[in-house]
Amino acid sequence: MPAASLFSSSSRTASIAVVFLAALFGASLAFYLYGWGIIDPTNVHWLLTEGDPFQHFIGWDAFRRDEWRWPLGAIPQLGTLIDSSIVFTDSIPLLALPLKLFHAWLPDPFQYQGLVMLINLTLNAALACVLAQRLGARPLNAVLFAVLVALLPMVTLRGLGAHGHEALTAHWLILLAVLYSLSARPVGGWVLLRWLILMLTAVLVHFYLFFMVGTLWFAWWACQLWRTGRTKQWPGLFYLLAAGWLSAVLVLATMWAVGYLQYGLEVGRDTGFGYYSAEFLTYLNPLSAAWFFDGDLDGASRLIPGWITRIPGQYEGQAYAGVGALVLLTAGLLVAVRRGQWSEFAELRLETRVLALALVGLFLFALGDRWIIGKVVTNIPYPDWTEVLTQYLRSSGRLVWPLLYGLLLLALVILMYKARRRTLSVVLGVAVVLQWLDLADMHGFIRDNLNQRVAAAASGPPFAAITDPRLNALLETRERIDYLPGDDLEKLKPYVWLAVRHDMPLNVAYFARVNAEALLKATAPQVDAIQSGALEEDTLYVITNDELSQRACEIDQATCFDMDGVMIVTRAR
Repeated sequence: MPAASLFSSSSRTASIAVVFLAALFGASLAFYLYGWGIIDPTNVHWLLTEGDPFQHFIGWDAFRRDEWRWPLGAIPQLGTLIDSSIVFTDSIPLLALPLKLFHAWLPDPFQYQGLVMLINLTLNAALACVLAQRLGARPLNAVLFAVLVALLPMVTLRGLGAHGHEALTAHWLILLAVLYSLSARPVGGWVLLRWLILMLTAVLVHFYLFFMVGTLWFAWWACQLWRTGRTKQWPGLFYLLAAGWLSAVLVLATMWAVGYLQYGLEVGRDTGFGYYSAEFLTYLNPLSAAWFFDGDLDGASRLIPGWITRIPGQYEGQAYAGVGALVLLTAGLLVAVRRGQWSEFAELRLETRVLALALVGLFLFALGDRWIIGKVVTNIPYPDWTEVLTQYLRSSGRLVWPLLYGLLLLALVILMYKARRRTLSVVLGVAVVLQWLDLADMHGFIRDNLNQRVAAAASGPPFAAITDPRLNALLETRERIDYLPGDDLEKLKPYVWLAVRHDMPLNVAYFARVNAEALLKATAPQVDAIQSGALEEDTLYVITNDELSQRACEIDQATCFDMDGVMIVTRAR
């Protein structure tokens, strides 16, 4: 088969049965890792023992109870001093917005964090299978490839039980973008529309996934512009320019509508661009700098020890491929060196070469302004004008994900067309077995971690404040909660929960990497009011600072009691 046709989407239609089988494995993996206790949407108390997943849940829980506003995703009652939205609680607007329409009929409370993991792992496997078949893989090889992709640690370690970023496990969005980039369909209305739908979907899931998808779309679109302009097809060129402009406008309008611009505080400046980057050898390093590797898990791999990276924040760029995936990549490389010809690269479709450049570009940007190879650190300063981009992509390490998919697909194609027919099946079979063995400890860590949380919360909420009769009686007679001075986010969980469950506004709340100093500045007027002897009758104060607690309790008509090291203060009526 000519190299130019290897990436053609005109290959035979993917078998529904084969894709279903791959999807079934993805769903089975989700149930194996998380169990029904996590996936059950009515089981919510375990989230109180989580970090980021609790933030994602509580944002949705507050949003579903509030009236509709503009922007549609606004949740001003959750952090009244912050003025935020479900975008910044990472509550996945793609689900939160339509589910709010059914608020009255949904169980209360209702969580979709576990369901998101089930959906994403299922779709990741299904799309990997579709891609493999579109590239010409036989059914068995397509399923084995999908299984290998579903097991990638950069997905399973990103989700519940580890990093806790459910939205970021939606790698089916990346795989769809790769599929569209490789398509040989003539450019027309449907091709442009499906790209637009994909970008709008991505922006409603997570900004970083949108950036990856958007980059691949831009590369594809620029490629079409160049080809159309080169052949002087002026109507087609105008059509593409108009479609590109309209796509950009609709994406920006969607971002505005769901609340991307609705944020009243700055994130921390001490961890700017380059801190949450990726190391150059991230695909080979199972240890990276993940924060949870300090506990019961020594690393993502049972077979490779790994090494500690120079920058602690590089856990965001953790993308260990797994021994099985490395076997596939190595086999592809060896066959390419032995049987490949450089002339074949020139025969590849322009879209394929442009896609490769986009994937490499994302990887290089993911390295940040300090490239790290082992113990060698090389500073690569970015010009000041790039800050308009880098300040919003501080967790740049995540952008290494698309290139790994591209490399795995490339290895798959090389083995399909350069090796014997049975070689690929053997390599993929061995790779899947080694991948599972290599990651067994990591899978056990995730399962045990979540099972313990579910078991601990089975008898009820893990915080006494949530069920305390005195506190709940006070909440029935007050209109708002002020958490002061606002920077102790470790003790905030039960009071966010109570504020949302009692439909009460709360002055501060959990948000992605919120700046503690900015919170202190925002709550300063409320703190000053207490220092001057003023307490509002309609407010329940939750104070974590000892000096401020003492001053509040000295105020006339103040009623105080301790709740697990936090002082509850109200003004007697």
